[in-house]
Amino acid sequence: MMQSIICEIREKLKQVFPSFLNPPATELEIQRVEKQMNLIFPEQLRALYLLHNGENENGPGLFFGLPFLTLEDMLQEWKIWADLEEEYALEGDSYSIPTNYIKERYINRNWIPISKDYGGNHIGIDIDPDVKGTCGQVINFGRDEEIKYVIAEQLSDLLEFINHTLKNRNYSIHHEEDYTYWSYGSNQNIHYLDVIRSLELPVLKPIKSGNSEIVIKNWLEQLDNQWLEIVKKRVNNPIDFVKIKKLYLMRENLTNIEPLTKCTEVRELILSGNHMTTLEPLKNMLSLKKLYLAHTPITDLHDLVNLEHLQFLNINRSKVKDCTQLAKLPSLKELDMHETEIEDYTALTQCKSLETLSISIYNVKQLEAVSTIHTLKHLKIFELNDFSEVDLNLLGKLTQLQSLELVNSHLTNLDGLISSKTLREIKLKDTTIEDGTFLGKITSLKALELNHSSIQNLSVVAMSESLERFAGSFSQFNILKDLFHRTIDFSTIIGEMTDEESDIWHQYLG
Repeated sequence: MMQSIICEIREKLKQVFPSFLNPPATELEIQRVEKQMNLIFPEQLRALYLLHNGENENGPGLFFGLPFLTLEDMLQEWKIWADLEEEYALEGDSYSIPTNYIKERYINRNWIPISKDYGGNHIGIDIDPDVKGTCGQVINFGRDEEIKYVIAEQLSDLLEFINHTLKNRNYSIHHEEDYTYWSYGSNQNIHYLDVIRSLELPVLKPIKSGNSEIVIKNWLEQLDNQWLEIVKKRVNNPIDFVKIKKLYLMRENLTNIEPLTKCTEVRELILSGNHMTTLEPLKNMLSLKKLYLAHTPITDLHDLVNLEHLQFLNINRSKVKDCTQLAKLPSLKELDMHETEIEDYTALTQCKSLETLSISIYNVKQLEAVSTIHTLKHLKIFELNDFSEVDLNLLGKLTQLQSLELVNSHLTNLDGLISSKTLREIKLKDTTIEDGTFLGKITSLKALELNHSSIQNLSVVAMSESLERFAGSFSQFNILKDLFHRTIDFSTIIGEMTDEESDIWHQYLG
């Protein structure tokens, strides 16, 4: 099958371009690359390279202007990503379209690049799909590819799509000096990784939306002027609005969000600063991953309980009074609920996936509840004031904690954290700590930031044998700079400096 498709493509492209596909790769060459990648090529990928080992450097780009990589180039691109994976695999936001087909991460060494755009982005073969995906599916990934699509269920489908495009003459030829290339679409010159966002995917076997064209037209006719303007600002074709994946509606003065009932493909939704009082229109937004409801009059979260993919929720400064519904969100990883009217935090202990929490703590019961969320890795606390040393020791129960940030707080000490083996970073903002001795005793601590904050016996920080980076005011830097017996990163100064202070700091940095 692969041979016949490639043969047809080759014959059609001969009418437009000089021959540009390279001779076949050998089985030994493929095995050498597989060994270095520590993976096995899917059958269709192997078959393709046994026909052609990529295209020559002056080729027009087999994948609508994007080059078909040689094995050597594939390996080189793969190594770049593999070297970055350990540190950056989960960096930033990632979205799979459709949901649960592609693992939502920035880097995966099991994505095999077969093309590139010379800007850090790729078409690749996914041999480590998510639960609904298929091994060997064709996807986009890379530096700018936050939203990842299943372009084709298998490589042969993408090649057949190229073949159909050639048959239908739905392409454009472009000439730039000595370079000729092609692109998808008549009279267009659009980057193919941009084109895929408007195609029905996967190619040849598209997954149909639950909304028919007639339903969408009826929906559009019922929109008021405010919503018609919102739609007009975001898409050229109003029908595309219901297919949108990221929808930012911050401070739109919305009281009615009923039109969102048809936007079932949204993965990230910002409604902060609006005036709606119900979330019922979001009940069928089943693929939603990130939701912002800050500064809204929302009081109840029961309409969110079916959102099984929701990982991030921001309800800070909302009117929510009860967080018990949050325990029904199995994927919830990150929650911002500081300055809400919630008094009882007990339900948070049932959030089995919760790793990042921003919260205000006003009493011991709330502190006790937070200290028993054993999955927490990143904790930001507002208003941690008037607690005894015994109460503050409760934070030592968070044995997975990697970072702690305190805002608008006043503490005697945090000696309960001394035994932590995981805490790597502490940030203080508008906060005072009377005794910072504990900071010199946390053996895992790597970074300390003081933003308009003070530690009364600051010099004890120099007792730390693990600290690598300090950020604070010039006066704090000046106290610490000569106390350590090793190099410390003082490259960040918070606040203003005089010219003389700036000279001292720059001289120290060398």
